[in-house]
Amino acid sequence: MANQGDTVTLECMVDAHPEPKMMFWRDAQGRTPVIQSSKHDVNVIRSKEDYTKFVMELTISKLTETDDGDYFCHAENSFGSSTKPVSVRIRNSVTTNNVTHCCVQQNVTAGCLDACSSSYMDINVAIARTDCFNDFDKLMKCASDGSDHRACCSDRGVPRRCLEWCRGEPVNNKMCVLSYSKSILACFDELRDKLPGPPINVRIENVDAHTVTVKWDPPTKNPRTVEVYRVFWRRVGNNSPEKNDTKETSLRIGSLKDDLTYELVLKAGNSKGMSTLTEPIRFTTAEKDVTSAASMGESRADIGTLFGVFVAILIVGGIVAGVVYYMHAHGNLLHKSSSGVSFENPSYLREVNMENMNNTDLPYSASVNGVGTAEWKQDHLHTATEVPPTLYEELKLGSDGAGFKRLKP
Repeated sequence: MANQGDTVTLECMVDAHPEPKMMFWRDAQGRTPVIQSSKHDVNVIRSKEDYTKFVMELTISKLTETDDGDYFCHAENSFGSSTKPVSVRIRNSVTTNNVTHCCVQQNVTAGCLDACSSSYMDINVAIARTDCFNDFDKLMKCASDGSDHRACCSDRGVPRRCLEWCRGEPVNNKMCVLSYSKSILACFDELRDKLPGPPINVRIENVDAHTVTVKWDPPTKNPRTVEVYRVFWRRVGNNSPEKNDTKETSLRIGSLKDDLTYELVLKAGNSKGMSTLTEPIRFTTAEKDVTSAASMGESRADIGTLFGVFVAILIVGGIVAGVVYYMHAHGNLLHKSSSGVSFENPSYLREVNMENMNNTDLPYSASVNGVGTAEWKQDHLHTATEVPPTLYEELKLGSDGAGFKRLKP
């Protein structure tokens, strides 16, 4: 992690014999080599103790935004080749959060708006006014700015009963105001340019009846601080979500049940902490559930055709039954066919045709999963919340759970 204008040196250790050809690439496919220049200094140093060991160095001077990203060390000789990534990350400039605008949106009372400056929260102003105590949940939500600071708060001795404030969630404990609000605000200030906000523009693309691809854009707040994204998904009505981590801005989710509705949330994080959860998004695994007006018209036309065929079959069956009855009444019985099925039994014909009709009806009856498309679109999306963690559990990103709490409806 470096600042714009800094000079950084990337190093890769190589162990090979005979001496390999070594170079730095800007892309994993090796199509953009890093060329020696006034900005890039490429150097290879051979170990004095072991002639098979080398150090590749790439020095980049006067860092700019275009230098941010991955570089690749590549070495190859007659016995093979190897490529390894190494990264340059430019520290994000502090993202200014308009606290005043947030406080107005949260309906903070007029007498407490003095605590909301344009870029920070003056907690002393709010503490000095007892009538502001009821607004502290709103003030903390604005000050947290979409990030989860619970790891920092835990390190500063904030107890579990007050930890929810560290991620902007309400706390039903007035003692947190007097005893820990300053410690919490100190974490907000310390991590202002180190924690990412939640990802944005989350969308779902159906691959097949059992697979979807989730895509999103990096957070608006501190996007370059993101080290990992964590994605949660679950069937609607199921309290046990599944999860997966990725460094990319997309994730393919497979082994989904056909014709079921799922909901999904995600967050961004790094070794310092993480963002809050995104708003939940619902999706269905059956592509046929996403039905346009045109396809609905075609389906209705198909049903009309099937209904016409059904009526025609009934009419033909009635005529056949009438003929058989007439001939039977005049003593002219039809002989059984060689197949052993008597044409005197019109009910058999009706059963066979009804069975065929049922089979042709199945695709239509399953296409909307029992719920009309318009009704599904209007379904209310409830906000996913999280089960409070046990004391200080999973607050560090490196542990299982990584501070991402379990969802509940």
